[in-house]
Amino acid sequence: MANEEDLFEIELAGIERTLGRDLGDTAYDVEFDCTRGNAIVHITVSLDADTVTTTEIVPFAMSDLHRAFAALADQTKAWRIDPGQSLRPAGQ
Repeated sequence: MANEEDLFEIELAGIERTLGRDLGDTAYDVEFDCTRGNAIVHITVSLDADTVTTTEIVPFAMSDLHRAFAALADQTKAWRIDPGQSLRPAGQ
């Protein structure tokens, strides 16, 4: 488990049902606000309304949120700069 200061505070910001071009084409847009120190992330997960029941909306959105952050963490791991790490070559 991560240290307390490394954890994000994740809040469910809202759920909105959106209609597509065809009235039968609907989705649930589930919005999350994630904050940690100076980092603020607002993310929307869209679910096909025909694939989830009302009680499954939030759990499925949370699962998609997890997969999105895991992929993002893996994709950007080379960008990490540890505290105290210098961007200059040694000796400069």
